[in-house]
Amino acid sequence: MSAKRSTAKNEDGLSFEAALERLEGIVQRIESGDVGLEQAITEYEQGMALIRRCKEVLARAEQRVEELKRQQAEGDGGDDEE
Repeated sequence: MSAKRSTAKNEDGLSFEAALERLEGIVQRIESGDVGLEQAITEYEQGMALIRRCKEVLARAEQRVEELKRQQAEGDGGDDEE
């Protein structure tokens, strides 16, 4: 369990792009069959942490976009300066 926690902590500060790049590398290594079973399981766990990170980043980005759209809609409702 502590390996999962340390893996999750390592992924916390990654940008979406960095997490995705690491995830792609993990998928390639596992799919190539060049890693043993234990290593594949470890990498799978790391991949799951990376997926969670990507989902978190995307969810925050979606919230920001929705907030910007809401602000734009509120601004359009009162001021018609053209």
